[in-house]
Amino acid sequence: MTSPEHTLVGIHFAFVTGVHRFVGWRGVAMAGVASNIPDWDGIPMLFDMQRFESGHRVWGHCVLSILFTSLLIGFIQARWDVIGRVTVWLQRTLPKTAIVAAQQDTAWLIGGFVFALIGMCAQLLHLLCDMVVSGGNGLSDWAVQPWWPFSNAAYVYPLIPWGDIGPTIILMAGIIAIAKRNAQISQTSCLTIGTLSGYLIVRGLIRGT
Repeated sequence: MTSPEHTLVGIHFAFVTGVHRFVGWRGVAMAGVASNIPDWDGIPMLFDMQRFESGHRVWGHCVLSILFTSLLIGFIQARWDVIGRVTVWLQRTLPKTAIVAAQQDTAWLIGGFVFALIGMCAQLLHLLCDMVVSGGNGLSDWAVQPWWPFSNAAYVYPLIPWGDIGPTIILMAGIIAIAKRNAQISQTSCLTIGTLSGYLIVRGLIRGT
């Protein structure tokens, strides 16, 4: 999946599980941001394609990295409220209408472990998404190695090819519906994830996975 799709999956996950009710908008933002963290192992692409090919979906996509980065971002957020600070900056930069929803939600800080748990779940979802979205357009299936460096066991179950526009349309439609209605948020996200899952299964059957 692309970064926008990973972000949307994280946000819908937060809405489905009620993070927005119990933690507030900071928790939803954490889920969206954390959903992209495993892709830090793609940075070598800027310098060395060989290292990128050997490390992507390995270094940042392993459980050990997910545990460490989740604890790190969780306690950084709890200690310095980075998300809140960024929001303050956006308040001074963007029109007020762009952040009304954020202002209406919970504003207090919560424990680092809770943020870490949100980040960990979002990152694990990233792995699942990468396993089912792979290959296509002449590309080989790129397996995920979650147990590295203890094991080189790799997993991939390519239901749709990389670059398929379907997930983007479904995930964005769910967000637009939430923004328009501003009600039944969890139910709408649940329907969105259900529709996405159905799409993946149908496309996988058509693809012969």
